[in-house]
Amino acid sequence: MQLTSQPITVSTASQNTFAAHVSKQFRNAKTARLAMQHVGVFRLWYEAKFNQAFEPSLLTNYDFHLYREWSLKQEKVKASTWNSRLWALGILCEWIGDPDLLQGVEQQGQVRGSTKHRSLTDNEYHRLVHQLEQNLKRTVTAFEYQNAVRDWASVMLMLHGLRVEECSLVEVGDITINERSGFALVRNGKGSKERTVPLNLIARKALSTWLTIRAERDSSAPNGHSLFKTTVRTLQRSVESLGKQIGVPDLTPHWLRYTFAKRLERNGQALETIRDLLGHESIETTRRYLRSSLDELTSAVEGVM
Repeated sequence: MQLTSQPITVSTASQNTFAAHVSKQFRNAKTARLAMQHVGVFRLWYEAKFNQAFEPSLLTNYDFHLYREWSLKQEKVKASTWNSRLWALGILCEWIGDPDLLQGVEQQGQVRGSTKHRSLTDNEYHRLVHQLEQNLKRTVTAFEYQNAVRDWASVMLMLHGLRVEECSLVEVGDITINERSGFALVRNGKGSKERTVPLNLIARKALSTWLTIRAERDSSAPNGHSLFKTTVRTLQRSVESLGKQIGVPDLTPHWLRYTFAKRLERNGQALETIRDLLGHESIETTRRYLRSSLDELTSAVEGVM
């Protein structure tokens, strides 16, 4: 089935309202444009497949199953492309008011909820750090700025191997920032294991900025008080939101921890060093943790052809 090139819209009647919804959800124009483009491709496929005008309110679950089959088996798009399309279709279904329309329509290359051993690629990692700092510049109110700095600082801690639970329990006095070095003391590690994690320049800058805000906002807070004063679920939601902004819709805090481990491994760090930084009891746990994912093994095999 050939898709003719037409303007990217949802439908004539609802184009503006959907575009406004996407723009409101994603401040990043590139991300909003990507979502609109994916929905536009789906619209073209729908009209060619069923020979009828595209009307979002009449979409069915079966339509999305057919579209997945066509995308992967006939158009033969990459798994990452399909997963990005599915992310955009999720936005469409939320806008329609019926997210259950995507029930059973799965990602490719990974099963929903089974993302434990997925690390960010170098490009995704750089996009994430870039997005965190860019979000600071987009804030309008002091409240928005504080939240953006908190996200920046907490994500940088998770990108240094802290579990989301550990991040939520870090106290003000657990962060040490010097002129050329910095450390995070993790007192509440798994199995009550304590460890000290060195912080790179970007993390030190993010945490210094947050500590300044924290001190100005609550000058009476002693070192024993919580650094972020937020819940695990709030941190998870922040990471999920950032994932959508950078086109990685299933991003979780564990991905950030795993990314830290994989980047250390690629940088030639010893297994013992990675174990200590992650807070694992056994080096065998670290060895299993770093075992190549199915996606990585597949890429390796494809590369020898």
